[in-house]
Amino acid sequence: MNPPIVIANPIYDVVFKRLMDDTENARFFIETLLDQEVDSIEFRPQEYPLPKDIVVTASQLQLPGSMTFFRLDFLATIKTSSGDYQKVLIEVQKGKKTLDINRFRNYLAEHYKRTDDIEIPGVGIHKVPLHIITIYILGFELEYITTPAVKIAREYIDLITKKPITAKDEFAEQLTHDCIIIQTSRIHGSIQTELDALLSLFEQDYFVDEDQHFKSYLQPLNNKKIHRMATTLAYVAASNEVRLEMDTEESIRRIVEGDSNKEMQKIRYKLEQKEKALAEKEQVITEKEQVITEKEQVITAKEQVIAEKDKQIAELLTQLNSK
Repeated sequence: MNPPIVIANPIYDVVFKRLMDDTENARFFIETLLDQEVDSIEFRPQEYPLPKDIVVTASQLQLPGSMTFFRLDFLATIKTSSGDYQKVLIEVQKGKKTLDINRFRNYLAEHYKRTDDIEIPGVGIHKVPLHIITIYILGFELEYITTPAVKIAREYIDLITKKPITAKDEFAEQLTHDCIIIQTSRIHGSIQTELDALLSLFEQDYFVDEDQHFKSYLQPLNNKKIHRMATTLAYVAASNEVRLEMDTEESIRRIVEGDSNKEMQKIRYKLEQKEKALAEKEQVITEKEQVITEKEQVITAKEQVIAEKDKQIAELLTQLNSK
């Protein structure tokens, strides 16, 4: 049995981002939770810096507006059970308190506006809404769900016959989504499956410091993919830069998730306004892209008309010359 190693707590944004910066780690994380093969994956972290007038003190350093919240998105092509390939937007968010629900809902609303280039057979490249899968890693417990990991999946039911429908429809797929929830405080026990091994990295026990930034990882590292992730987290734990960032992240969370203090409420309001402005800018960009796409379609249609007329003229000239 391998001796225990000290790893950084992946519940922290700055740690989790570094863990997922490794494509192989990200692929294993998503494939294991979705239980589906990932053909390709692209990491798209969304960064939301604090307003510049917010000053956070951590480790005797003042860091005005330097802290960034990371929201982790992956654009992945997955192979479905039917053998088809599907491009999906996988959104990963972490929360320590139930008040994060509003933040999750707002962010999800933004994502329903997201589009990507999809090749449609016989039609060409078009921008279409992406299918969405959400993964929530929670630092608090749900009252009625006691399992450490749960998948909330959609099911098509014929309301007339009350029987399930196996076919999928693109309209319905783009308006609904599957969800996976991980409760880190409920992760305990022995490792029986690869999913158990993955979840064990997020277990909130065996800490070696009072701030719960670092912990001893006691599980065997027989699985090469788990060994890779644990090694990444051990490397992150040894970084002084990451230690400072974790201190800063914790300080900011205490401010943003504070009680009824007026100053805390003011800061939270500023963050919400900043997110709203970013969402509006993204919406403008999406609308401009749509206009450009429509203009390109018009140009293509005109070019086809011109080409058809040129073809007709060429045929008429051929007929005249043959007489």
